Amino acid sequence: MALPPAPTGLTDESGAPRFGTYEGALPTVDLARLQGPYALSPLARLARHKRWLYAFVATREVALLSAVVDVGYSANAFSMAVDLGTGAVLHDVSALGLPPMVSVSLAPDDGVEAQFRSPGLSVRGARPLGADRLALAVRAGTPVRPKLSVAAELLCAGAPPPLTVVAPVEGHGVNVTMKRAGLLSFGELTAGGKRYVLDGGVGGFDYTRGHLARHTAWRWAFGCGRLADGTPVGFNLVQGFNESRADVNENALWVGGKLHPLGRARFSWRKDEVLDPWAVETDDGVLKLAFKPLAAHREERNLGLVKSHFVQPVGLFDGTVTLDGVSRPLSKIPGVTEDQDVLW
Repeated sequence: MALPPAPTGLTDESGAPRFGTYEGALPTVDLARLQGPYALSPLARLARHKRWLYAFVATREVALLSAVVDVGYSANAFSMAVDLGTGAVLHDVSALGLPPMVSVSLAPDDGVEAQFRSPGLSVRGARPLGADRLALAVRAGTPVRPKLSVAAELLCAGAPPPLTVVAPVEGHGVNVTMKRAGLLSFGELTAGGKRYVLDGGVGGFDYTRGHLARHTAWRWAFGCGRLADGTPVGFNLVQGFNESRADVNENALWVGGKLHPLGRARFSWRKDEVLDPWAVETDDGVLKLAFKPLAAHREERNLGLVKSHFVQPVGLFDGTVTLDGVSRPLSKIPGVTEDQDVLW
């Protein structure tokens, strides 16, 4: 099934959001352009406006996950590196901050920039307008003795197109997410006293900006690696988010140079034992996955009006991908799953 191309703007002539699932990226995601019932009051925008940039990079040896999150009234960032051979956590760090410490651009892809700066953690992801790749820089610890240092790039030029979803949210909210996967990586990562070369790896990133519901929950799976013949592959699967209408669905598969939209995803996991195996599959039969976690990044917060349960296991996917009646194995594809339940 071919997706329509991404529109030239988030809203139509009347200021209504262009809900749907698209191939490609919006130039900008400016929620201030929304009109009518989607033009929320200033107080509602402050409470509901969330935006983030998440990046994942992996080789056969190591996986890196990193995020910059702006929830309007506070800021958050985290980074984690895991040795995929031993399962050892090389470094796992998260930080909270005030709004001036974080920024996420209106551009989701070409021109995207997000950064978080604190004394113990700095994260920056940026693709200058017209550049062919996203650059990711992470430093945790002191400038003199960093515990985690990353200088990575994800090649966007010549890669398969991104997926964009514009979805309605209860209470006249709107959420926009753009996903890229199956991107070739370059650079290096140093952590745990070891240096890892990221050249030849595969990764992707997630840009999301929206007026989200006060209570938001989802399960997520994201993987990037290679098929047996070396072809880059990536996938994005979600349950419980961006699926309020039949025409909005962020489940997708990237193989080689092509983007394939997928059916709805079903997750099977033990909420109290997230390091046990997970099973994820799509109802169209294209993806059937078993996930073996090696470690997990966790954030549990109860600040009264704001509560967050967030756990993101890191590990390896095995399974099958079936396209045009032909099934191919997926073996030891690095990736993450996620169980998120937040009151914000």
